[in-house]
Amino acid sequence: MPTVSIIVRTKNEERWIGHCLSMVFKQDIEDIEVIVVDNASTDHTVEIAKRYPIKTLISIERFRPGHVINEGIRASSGEYIVCLSAHCVPKATDWLRCLLANFRNDPMLAGVYGRQLPVSFTDPLDKRDLLIVFGLDRRIQVKDYFFHNANSMIRRSVWDEIPFDEEVTNIEDRVWGKAVVSLGYHLVYDPDAAVYHYHGLHQGNTPERAKGVVSIIEKVDVEVVSDLPDSLKPEHANIAAIVPVLGRIAPHTQAAELLRKTVDALAGALYVNAIYVLAYQSDLDTAPAQWIDRSRIPEVDTIGMDELLQQTLRLIEAGGDFPDAVLYVNYEYLLRPADLFDELIVDAQYKGYDTVFSGFLDYGHYWFRDKDDQFRQSDASMKARVDRQPVFRALYGLGTVSAATVIRRGQFVGGKIGILPINDLRYTFRLRDVGDRDWTELFVHT
Repeated sequence: MPTVSIIVRTKNEERWIGHCLSMVFKQDIEDIEVIVVDNASTDHTVEIAKRYPIKTLISIERFRPGHVINEGIRASSGEYIVCLSAHCVPKATDWLRCLLANFRNDPMLAGVYGRQLPVSFTDPLDKRDLLIVFGLDRRIQVKDYFFHNANSMIRRSVWDEIPFDEEVTNIEDRVWGKAVVSLGYHLVYDPDAAVYHYHGLHQGNTPERAKGVVSIIEKVDVEVVSDLPDSLKPEHANIAAIVPVLGRIAPHTQAAELLRKTVDALAGALYVNAIYVLAYQSDLDTAPAQWIDRSRIPEVDTIGMDELLQQTLRLIEAGGDFPDAVLYVNYEYLLRPADLFDELIVDAQYKGYDTVFSGFLDYGHYWFRDKDDQFRQSDASMKARVDRQPVFRALYGLGTVSAATVIRRGQFVGGKIGILPINDLRYTFRLRDVGDRDWTELFVHT
């Protein structure tokens, strides 16, 4: 019988479940079992969870937090029960050991909950809540029944006596905490048993006030609020570059040379783990990139980039590679800024963008035709450039990072979006823009 049973609750958590379970199975306590209770996820949460050695997967349709936890516990056999939200990532490999150590020689301890840390891109309101509520001092709670099941451990014998309320729609943890405290048990808060949790506890005050509070805390505790789980840091994230080739490329042409330069640049990027060239012919020299036959994708020449990337990601995952994000690159761009690919990935990982792409800064005046067939200005201001807000011309093919969750939904750009500013006009030119003009060589060899 395992010492610890870990109940992981999920609902459309494909972005986080892999990071969560990866750290769970790296714990320095091996005598565990993991039960995932999924609430009718419509994304790839379940598929990703099955890549790990979980004991049981339970599916439920009606969500009540207490019911979800109780169902998981009923399917478990451990002496101690851990409740962990799927979007919580244990900070260290001794997280579980820290939780368990609290029960040693303390028979009246009903449950212990650990610290919850924000990540670098947590919303200011949520960041404020987490930093204020979860401090650095260990507490024994005799009257205070605050408890939090995003990161907690309880004694099974106490649960046998007092299971979680299955009818309340939220704060089942505090309802349970009050019940056990009223029977003479106590609770413990242990800051050493920390997880990263990008959500907050509650919403209150204005965003402006929250930002003010957070700005002060960040200066005092900068190491905490700027941190990320290791698996989310660029050096540990799994980033797959996809380079689609339209049509066929003849060897020793400018197109072939640009493709080679693109693959070389991707191979030299610090944070790109794999490169996939989607092309018709296998005789292209794409090493070290892997070649994917375009003919494996139905109607490949008529579908949009969103569906093309979605289908390509399916082929990549079918081969056993499961990227966290996809870096789309159009090889036809004549020049790229140095380290562009790594900058895009760093932005995506540290700022929490679902999509981040290159955008050319443009301060020009633009006119568009409205539905009444009238011309209108996008900005009627005649202020000087320094006083105008720029627009961004999307340069998707220069480099676009999109989370795998976005690509799987059949989107190319979606979710929380970031733009990496590009100031040099030279980086906007593609081979199709210049054709066979003599000055193409200037761009290729600059």
